[in-house]
Amino acid sequence: MTEHWDAIRRHWRLLGSPLCPPPEAVAAYERELSLQSVDVVLLGVTPELAGLGRTMLAIDESTAMISGIWPGDTASRKAVIGNWLELPLGDESAGAVIGDGCLSALDSSVARQALLAEIARVLKSDGRAALRAYASPQVPDDLQEVRALTLSGGVATFHELKWRIAMACAGGDPDRAIPVRAILDAFDALFADREALAATTGWEMPVIGTIDVYANSQTVYSFAPAATLVEEASRFFDRVRLAPTGTYGLAERCPLLVLKSPRRR
Repeated sequence: MTEHWDAIRRHWRLLGSPLCPPPEAVAAYERELSLQSVDVVLLGVTPELAGLGRTMLAIDESTAMISGIWPGDTASRKAVIGNWLELPLGDESAGAVIGDGCLSALDSSVARQALLAEIARVLKSDGRAALRAYASPQVPDDLQEVRALTLSGGVATFHELKWRIAMACAGGDPDRAIPVRAILDAFDALFADREALAATTGWEMPVIGTIDVYANSQTVYSFAPAATLVEEASRFFDRVRLAPTGTYGLAERCPLLVLKSPRRR
């Protein structure tokens, strides 16, 4: 798992939306949670989110990600090594918890619910959380239709294509989970000629090549539908809703899961 994130870190500068939150998605966190005067816990070290909150504590299990993409500790923010499922925080100690794509970094409904339970544990009674999700449609896309949409110019970025392929391939699994190696295999089957894909779409070859970090990875992602995420979160929060994050490519599948009123176990 740590090797996977080290590989991601080495290619970070080549990534873009929807994998990384564009400015309009970053603004959605502030719009939904009003974070200016709040002490924020960030799941991961997403650099685009590092400026949010009065203070910020970022938690990531990968030293490579912290050293490679975190913009640096300051008087008001720092990053520490930690496990999201065992957050190094006391009960009811956090004013807000945010994360970008963190639910998809987990491989099952059980793991997602463990994270949601942990967020509920650390949040103050009036605290709130927002997690930008990568949510599959209820009916999975057909891979050939994804290919046709791409070649007709209907896919904005290569990273959007990766997620469309991943969501389509994960559709047959109960947890909507998929080994990342299977995303690469499906891509190669659809687009055997990468130079032709680059010529058709205008995407640069090094950007297309970022998918090769999946080749030797044991990591499994999940892409649960939005309705499933709401249902899972409602077991731990009394107030759960989805909020839009913008108009960038695939934004309709990247809502904020907004969580308030944590339930106490």
